[in-house]
Amino acid sequence: MTIPELMHSANPYIENNIVFEVPQQLFLQPNGRNAYNQLIRQQVPINTYGVYLWENTITGEIVYIGMAGKVKTNGQLGSHSIENRLIASRGKVNGKDILTNDYISNFMQNSNVNSLTFHILKTNIQTPPSYLEAVLLYNFYTQNGVLPILNNSF
Repeated sequence: MTIPELMHSANPYIENNIVFEVPQQLFLQPNGRNAYNQLIRQQVPINTYGVYLWENTITGEIVYIGMAGKVKTNGQLGSHSIENRLIASRGKVNGKDILTNDYISNFMQNSNVNSLTFHILKTNIQTPPSYLEAVLLYNFYTQNGVLPILNNSF
C-alpha cells in the first residue's frame, strides 16, 4: 500500500497534512538526537493531534502508522500531541527507556534506511485520532496481509 492510497482513505477525516524528511545523516551529527528533536519541534505545530506515518523515502514502504491524542470524557482531545509523541519515550526495551530519536536512529541504521518521510495528518474536529489510525491500519492490513514493519499489533 502506498501513501497516495492511504491518503485517499484518510482525506475525509483530516484537516491538513505536513510532510518532511528525517535523513539518517541527522543522527550522525555530534548532537544528532537534539537535532532530531529540534526538527520535530520546527515541523509539527504545538497541540496537533492525529495520525503520523513513517515512509522509507527511497522505497516508498510505509514502516509505521501511529497516532497521538485521545478523546477524554468531556470530548476534548488530550494526552500526548504528535510533537510530544515523536519526542517522548517509546517504552522500555531490555528494561531501559528508549526515546523516539534513538528508536528511529536504530531502525534506520539496522535496516539501511537513508531517510524517512514523516506524514503528519491532523484530524478534523469530528474524528478521533484512534479512529483514523484504525482505518489506515485496517486498509494497510487488508491489502498487504501484514502490518507495517514497526507496528507490533492492531
